[in-house]
Amino acid sequence: MSLTFKRHYHLIVLLALTAVMLVVSMGDQPIIAYTLPGYEQVVEQSIKLTQGEIAFFLVALGIH
Repeated sequence: MSLTFKRHYHLIVLLALTAVMLVVSMGDQPIIAYTLPGYEQVVEQSIKLTQGEIAFFLVALGIH
């Protein structure tokens, strides 16, 4: 084993354990892909709301 690996193996193990924990914890979450009637209207409203929030944020910062 190289000196660098010996020095950093605990970080590699911690990263691997974190990845495993995330995969295991998300394993029972279903991914539902479907469309709703009027979905386009919801998207348009969401975009307008987001644009308004961004504009408010920029005005609050004095950028806009």
